[in-house]
Amino acid sequence: MPTPNEIMKSAYQQAKKESLEKLLAELSSESVQNLRTVVENAETQKAVLGVTLTSLVYKIYDPKQDIRKHQEGMKGGYSGRTFDTKYVTPFLKDKFPHFAMAESAWLTRSLEQPRPFNLNYAGKIRNTALKTAFLKILDQIQSDSTLAPKFLVALMGLMLEATAKDDALFAKVHITSSVTISKIIDAFNLHIRHDYGKGVVGTARLPVLAIYSVYNLLMPDVKRYAGKILVPLESHTSPDSRSKSLGDIDVNNPDNTCFESVEIKHNKPITADMVGVAYRKIRNTNIDRYYILTTSEPNFDDYESVMQEIEKYKKVHPCQIIVNGVIPSLKYYMRLISSPQDIIDEYTKWLEFEYQRASGIKREHLRFWQEIRQTVLNLE
Repeated sequence: MPTPNEIMKSAYQQAKKESLEKLLAELSSESVQNLRTVVENAETQKAVLGVTLTSLVYKIYDPKQDIRKHQEGMKGGYSGRTFDTKYVTPFLKDKFPHFAMAESAWLTRSLEQPRPFNLNYAGKIRNTALKTAFLKILDQIQSDSTLAPKFLVALMGLMLEATAKDDALFAKVHITSSVTISKIIDAFNLHIRHDYGKGVVGTARLPVLAIYSVYNLLMPDVKRYAGKILVPLESHTSPDSRSKSLGDIDVNNPDNTCFESVEIKHNKPITADMVGVAYRKIRNTNIDRYYILTTSEPNFDDYESVMQEIEKYKKVHPCQIIVNGVIPSLKYYMRLISSPQDIIDEYTKWLEFEYQRASGIKREHLRFWQEIRQTVLNLE
């Protein structure tokens, strides 16, 4: 009997070797559409993909198990969460990182309910088409376990197809010095302020990545940052209370104490209260500067009250609290970078990094950035 890892590895290699058309031809059109629905919705409902994959692998591993009974507390059940955490999620993180959950698909409330995944499962998967597709896949596999290997290979083939489409969004482009700072700022402004639609979350991450990209290029060129360390980005899903960071972006001294920090607000004017929150973060540190930047226009709710609050804390702490807009800050920083055009590839690199680790950036963010590179920056 092959191990779970061997089952997944074999299916993955077959999916890579054979054409997707051939893999899908093994299944009914309804089955193919159900699998497509799971993959196409994986960006916002990756837990459903994780549970589907786990169920298919387990059915191959133990054909006698009713995979719909996904908890040991159910009569005749098994622990889907344990199996997923031990085998499936690590496999996804290795081969399909963008589709991987942080720990297990079963930590999602709509899927962790102690009820079998029957066709009448009451769990609140908001996308009804996805819910129907998911439950039909499990019902079909449970009715005929010999279909599980075909479903698994086809599912991986569809996942490979989706990631291949992603690769096109990160295509390297030739950037000449004729791309002006003004054009680059226009590109960032468009990307950060674009309305991505109700279902696309994570846009607040874009200005963070823009400023972080600037720091990566700025620090080697500016004497102030000699010997300083740009701290790796925290995952967008990591709350500040769990991390030791003072802001969204931190620059540390060699002894790992914070030298400079940047907090970035999206579509929120800077207020006096934000300055107070910043002070409470830094009051027990020797930090040199703390920036609060916003994408909001105007930048301030009440500029005078913000400045009064900054003056108040200046009397009790030597740190400079600096407030500004993200776009004006980008304009200033870009003039300090020796090759401003490098910011385009740098920003693209960090978009890809965040997308791959599923930390907020969505495919629509990538698609629109590619469009901006082609239309605003005239890059092919």
